[in-house]
Amino acid sequence: MLLFGVECNLVAAVLFVASLVSWGTGYEPAFLGMILALGFFVTGIGALAVGRT
Repeated sequence: MLLFGVECNLVAAVLFVASLVSWGTGYEPAFLGMILALGFFVTGIGALAVGRT
């Protein structure tokens, strides 16, 4: 479960940076990627919390 949490957070970070870059170039719907990155981040934090117990 710890590995799943780390991988989710890594995917969230990469997706968030990619969304920021595409939003900065003028692609307006890139905020949807940011919302998806938030979902991955929350899932990763939950998986890390479960894995620590």
